[in-house]
Amino acid sequence: RHRRYQDQWRQYCNSLVQGITLSKARLHHAMSCAPDKELCFVLFEHFQVYVALAEGFNNHTIEYYVETRNGDDKRLIAQATLASDGTVDGRISNRSREQVLEHYLAIIASVYDRLYDAMEHDQPVDLSHLALAH
Repeated sequence: RHRRYQDQWRQYCNSLVQGITLSKARLHHAMSCAPDKELCFVLFEHFQVYVALAEGFNNHTIEYYVETRNGDDKRLIAQATLASDGTVDGRISNRSREQVLEHYLAIIASVYDRLYDAMEHDQPVDLSHLALAH
């Protein structure tokens, strides 16, 4: 069972990476690192977005974090559940890169909104503003 969850997690990661890299939309993402346990994307060349399985043996929770590029601060912005059949939050197929990407973008949409709002109003942004997205 544990191996099956690990396989489902790897499939989710593959779908998300493919969804982001093959997307025609301007997502302002760059792949930063891809260790076995988490994904990391650089957002607007300033923030890092981490996607990881929560700590603990056989954990089924996917956690989404935003962090400053220099690594000074890291904040949880959302969570999702990965089922043994590969569905995320009970409705998203981890095999569909389009569904996985759409789900991911919905999760981080408020981060984008806060960044665009800050740029529109010529305001500085720190992680506490983005963490309000949670």
